[in-house]
Amino acid sequence: MADVERLGSAPRDVLQALLEAVADAVYLVDPDGRVVFANPAALRLLGYSAEEELLGRVSHPTIHHSHWDGSHFPQEECPMLRPRLTGETVRVYGDCFWRPDGSKFRVAYSSAPLAMPEGRGAVVVFRDVTSRMEDEAAAQRAAVEHARAAEIHASRARIVEAADAERRRLGRDLHDGAQQRLVRVLLALRMAGRGADDETRELLDGAAAEADAAIAELRALAAGIHPQILTNRGIAAAVESLTGPLPLLVEASIPETRYAASVEAAAYFVIAEGLTNVLKHAQANVARVTVRDEGAWLVIEVADDGRGGVDVAAGSGLRGLEDRVAALDGTFEVADGPVGTRLRAQLPLT
Repeated sequence: MADVERLGSAPRDVLQALLEAVADAVYLVDPDGRVVFANPAALRLLGYSAEEELLGRVSHPTIHHSHWDGSHFPQEECPMLRPRLTGETVRVYGDCFWRPDGSKFRVAYSSAPLAMPEGRGAVVVFRDVTSRMEDEAAAQRAAVEHARAAEIHASRARIVEAADAERRRLGRDLHDGAQQRLVRVLLALRMAGRGADDETRELLDGAAAEADAAIAELRALAAGIHPQILTNRGIAAAVESLTGPLPLLVEASIPETRYAASVEAAAYFVIAEGLTNVLKHAQANVARVTVRDEGAWLVIEVADDGRGGVDVAAGSGLRGLEDRVAALDGTFEVADGPVGTRLRAQLPLT
């Protein structure tokens, strides 16, 4: 064992027993920075099997010679040995100690001055905090990823909300602007044809028919962008307007309740896209549209009795619905079998 009589006025056996019993690693350096004592915990952490392998060595070039990245750590910059010169106590978290085999570990240590017969040395108490720092770094990375995911989700929701607002504006502009102008043109053409000769009336009737067709196309376009009836009267009325002209029997069960604009828009487009797929691919006789308010969730289902085989990955429309629903923190799934397909979306109402 080291000459612990050099360590102060305490009885040798008491001081030695105390230092060997503590759980933290402890070693002492003399005024020259040489190790004069190391307890078992310090030897174990530093990678020495016997105290004699470490005693007499200058501590800094032995265990503290480099930073974590391997760059040189000048001894004159070492805070651990500073108490010998200044008498202060130094505490450091996250520093690096090196073992004789070249391995390293993160440490938290305190270094305090210690009066010795030949001058002022220092007592260093340290512990391995490698695992703790790795856990802290992992938690920090997780927090950053969580914040990034939350911001991405929030930005998607803002994009969907902005897109819906723009859809409503475009639908309103088409209805109140171009469509109304064409209606006035149509009325003027028909009024002009009343007193015209046959040839002129024929030309005017042709122009009126073109204007009528343009109005119908604008109405269809406005409905596809964002139907005015959805904004004014809600999902039930909008779906009724949507399904009326379809060459397919549609059984619908939808409450008259009004919901948030983003929820109504998502529900409507899930239903519209689902029915479009039924008409295009299912060869079905009947489609069923169900909307249920389950308190915290609005559940939307579109089912048919046609052939299955829907591929969500291959359909940009269904992928778009999946993204739209996910942006609202909802869920979207397609249950597909040999007979019949069911689209199901859940949208949060809170």
